[in-house]
Amino acid sequence: MAGRGKKKQSKTDLNNRKWIIGFYGRRSFDDGDSNESYTIINQRALIDSFLENKPNIIIYDYYIDDGYTGTNFNRPGFKRMMQDVIDGRINGIIVKDLSRLGRNHKEVGKYIEEVFPIYDLRIISVNDNVDSYLDPESINSLIVPVKNLMNESYSKDISKKVSSAYETMAKNGQFVGGTAPYGYMFDPEDKHHLIPNPDEVVIVKKIFEMALSGNGRIKICKYLNDNGILCRKELQRRKKRKLSLEPYEITSTYYWSTSTIGRMLSSETYIGNLVQLKTKRVTFGEDKYIQKDRDECIYSENTHEAIISKETFFKVQEIVKQNEKKKNLPCPTNYSIFRGILKCADCGRAMTKQEDFRGNRQLSNYFCMSYLQISKSCTPHKIRTKDLENTVLEAIQLQIKLVIELEKSLTKLYYKSNQGSIENEYKHNVKITEIKIFNLNEQKRKAYEEWKFNVIEKSKFIKISEEIENKIKQLNEQIEFYTLNYKDKIKKAKKNDYWIGHYKRNRKIKNLSREVLNELIEVIHVSENGNINLKFKYHDEYLNLVNYLESEGVIGNEKMEISNLSQAFI
Repeated sequence: MAGRGKKKQSKTDLNNRKWIIGFYGRRSFDDGDSNESYTIINQRALIDSFLENKPNIIIYDYYIDDGYTGTNFNRPGFKRMMQDVIDGRINGIIVKDLSRLGRNHKEVGKYIEEVFPIYDLRIISVNDNVDSYLDPESINSLIVPVKNLMNESYSKDISKKVSSAYETMAKNGQFVGGTAPYGYMFDPEDKHHLIPNPDEVVIVKKIFEMALSGNGRIKICKYLNDNGILCRKELQRRKKRKLSLEPYEITSTYYWSTSTIGRMLSSETYIGNLVQLKTKRVTFGEDKYIQKDRDECIYSENTHEAIISKETFFKVQEIVKQNEKKKNLPCPTNYSIFRGILKCADCGRAMTKQEDFRGNRQLSNYFCMSYLQISKSCTPHKIRTKDLENTVLEAIQLQIKLVIELEKSLTKLYYKSNQGSIENEYKHNVKITEIKIFNLNEQKRKAYEEWKFNVIEKSKFIKISEEIENKIKQLNEQIEFYTLNYKDKIKKAKKNDYWIGHYKRNRKIKNLSREVLNELIEVIHVSENGNINLKFKYHDEYLNLVNYLESEGVIGNEKMEISNLSQAFI
């Protein structure tokens, strides 16, 4: 970390300090980044040129988000970079300009003012002349938030123009989606016009034929997967990685799902019509979208060649409606608080909840979704809902207890001095040192008086003055050391406060809720034998704290017990 526990450095020292930094590059046409200078190649070239005569700055890795909007921070490259920051692999970030970090001024401001300082990160923005280490005021300048606000405003304007252009094209009957629906491909002469894909048309017809015969989505889905018919996403994955297209030569990653079949059976695309722009963003800068009502969408008829006859299509719609009514009446399914978190330990797919309260039955279990809805490639992985909830609740309660015990040890470390607290110790040391400096200045004043009154020679006065100045310099450096050490301990406390706070908020937990699971649990895996494995969020921070406290001698023999208890549910 920058200057921690070290003496005040000269300008030469600053330039010679070694920095391990990450280059972050981002481009998104949604943000209007169509200019050649915004390409990742040119961003990288600019950074490489900037660092040519700076041997003390080493690029640890390149973190790239090509095609990701800057209005939110849900980007894989940025997340990977922040994980390396947290793990201590890099101590700086360099970007072409601040708009690469993001175009949401509130979020960018939060990172610059709150998150980055916790880790003592050096932030360099080449085009903005920002360097938080060589020129700390540059990152705090008024121009930084103003630029962030301008970047967001520019992105909003571009977003409106792009939306308007898409709306005009859709009204003209042009296809504006990024991927052609299954069964179709883009016309080589017009990318906004769909033509049938010969390899997929037969599959679409088979799906509608099965539905017309009374088969539900699950049966259709299992038929496709069990007969080696690869879904579009799996085909794209294999082609991209130059893998075999033979169904059973390699294990598939993606499979047909009931939701995909449901969307296809209800899509008017297959009768030659287009229903477009069916969703809208809740708030600018967020990834949350809501479904529009039918009359809000843009509807166009006979825009391309149909694959399914209208007669077949509308018959299927009636059958689907009847199946939905039958499915919903006898066996309602409650919302699952484990949605998106509970996974099959073998195939990695979600576990789905099935309930049956008909008559005197009270059955509630979770099953592997692959087994129930996709194919025979996986086993049930059945687990009772009550057993799952009790085990997860017990694991969370234990983890919270362990984290709170660690916090007590951390507090013991920070406040074990005779003065009673870090702050009191710091003030005491500074006060003693300032008294020493005052006394030395008094000695220098007396020596000056003795020289003026011819008590001592000038040469002796100069010698005494130089000795006193050297002592004062050393004492001032000691004060700076105390200050840096104090700030370091406070930052460590705040750094741990961030994730420990998530656990402390739930210290009185009695029942599971969706909010608690989202806050504390990364993923839960269920094995075929019924074993439950939890991965808690902030697990790396937890182990880092355990190791830190052990190195400081605050915890000893109990460290093994703490680690083992934690790992029992991870």
